[in-house]
Amino acid sequence: MLALLGGAGLALAQQRRNDSLGLASLLRVGEPIIAADKRLLQLGWRPAPAASADALDQERSGSSLASLSGCAGTGLGYCRFDYRRGGARLAVITVPAAPGSPGGPQVLRWVDDASGQRWGLCQNDSSGELVPCDSQQPKD
Repeated sequence: MLALLGGAGLALAQQRRNDSLGLASLLRVGEPIIAADKRLLQLGWRPAPAASADALDQERSGSSLASLSGCAGTGLGYCRFDYRRGGARLAVITVPAAPGSPGGPQVLRWVDDASGQRWGLCQNDSSGELVPCDSQQPKD
């Protein structure tokens, strides 16, 4: 999975257009959420979880960050971290880190809640294959 995360850089560079808030370059696929959280806080983003994470969510995420909203109980182990800056809301989706990797879960994608625009890696069909998100066509 790390090779897939690292190889997505070129495709992500193509997603940087039409981004008035600078969100496309805000995070990196494969970046530990701990590092992403630190940078977001330095840039004025504040934790704004959409739901209260329970102890099981914290265990699944491998993190006790205040921005944790919850984690999926099945599949790839996605967890969601939410932030707010002014009227902007940002959701960061992570996957568990490979064993021995520092920094906890790794960023998979991030979403501008207002527009639905996404960056990073997404599943665009039932195959489960992760591909660069098509930031021009938001999907649920």
